[in-house]
Amino acid sequence: MKKILSITLVTILVFSALVLTACGGSSGGSEDLSNSKYVGTWKNTGISMGTESGKLDVEFTLVIKGDGTGELVSEGETSSFTWKPVDKGFKTDGDMKLTFTDDGDNIKATIIGADLTFEKQK
Repeated sequence: MKKILSITLVTILVFSALVLTACGGSSGGSEDLSNSKYVGTWKNTGISMGTESGKLDVEFTLVIKGDGTGELVSEGETSSFTWKPVDKGFKTDGDMKLTFTDDGDNIKATIIGADLTFEKQK
């Protein structure tokens, strides 16, 4: 029960943080990033915090575009953001910046101590 409560609480916090991230201004990208491996659709496949892990109650989809823009889609709502590559992944710009790190097959972001894992859709 404690694990479920913890994951539910983290889900609410993560959802709020992702919405704030995506609500940041998106004046459009300026680079051609169409050859980046990050361009495409990514779905959240899990969340972990310490030794506990599970799935989010809310499904998140990141759509990363080659013009440096992207969208966060969740529960029928779409929010726009801009992104740019960094040393080992990419980061979003906006009110709350997120850095996504590449672990080979997936990308991960840490929000409020919780690690979110996204898998690229084919």
